[in-house]
Amino acid sequence: MRIAVFHPGAMGAQLATQLVAAGHEVHWVPEGRSQASVDRAEAAGLIGTAFAEAVAKADAVLCSCAPQGAIDIARQVGSAGFAGIYIEANPLSPKSLLEAQEALPDATFVDAGVVGPPPAGGPSPTHVMLSGSAAQQAADLWAGTAATPMVVGDQVGAASAAKSAYALYNKGKAALAVLAFELAEKHGVTDALTAQQVRPDAGSLKDPGLPESLRRVAWRWGPEFDELGETLDAAGLEGDAARALRQVWTKLSQ
Repeated sequence: MRIAVFHPGAMGAQLATQLVAAGHEVHWVPEGRSQASVDRAEAAGLIGTAFAEAVAKADAVLCSCAPQGAIDIARQVGSAGFAGIYIEANPLSPKSLLEAQEALPDATFVDAGVVGPPPAGGPSPTHVMLSGSAAQQAADLWAGTAATPMVVGDQVGAASAAKSAYALYNKGKAALAVLAFELAEKHGVTDALTAQQVRPDAGSLKDPGLPESLRRVAWRWGPEFDELGETLDAAGLEGDAARALRQVWTKLSQ
């Protein structure tokens, strides 16, 4: 199939790499993108194409970017009249997901959520969770690759819910570890905190450099926690818990 990818960051580029490995023709739009994006796309074997042509000739579109850009991309692709399979692979709340879907009236919308590291054949699996009427068709795109597709439901929203539930646990745990290290540092007891790493539930406390290492992702994890807050609200749960942890990423990104 011919696939257009918007916009290949660290995760999107690796998802696209696996699509190329599966034998698909994968395009991207280099206009306005950074040199880092160009380098990733070239390494992935993607074909640079103008936006109008990339959308017009695509059988499928994969949107994998920071969540704050997802709706704008859906609107741009929808305005171009795209009528193929649109795979929305960003961590979105039900409200944002509906906005993206409504922006694509002619497309077959597939909800997707990626759990795990960028797929590169390492020991930790990358699950591409998919839901919607064309979820199996989307799953087939990655068949036999380092990305493991999982069809989790036939309704749009199921994949995002599965992704959100895991992200809340995994990245929420990281936010709490950042706060713990900052508190320990304030009182000069970091060594006493890291000594607790021997406990089976304390793996996040091994590295006191964790807060600094997470600065590079804080700019996109913050908006993801905004979406998590709305997702919890929509489920009748405690969205304020996610909004409080969002402040950790706000501080790190500054």
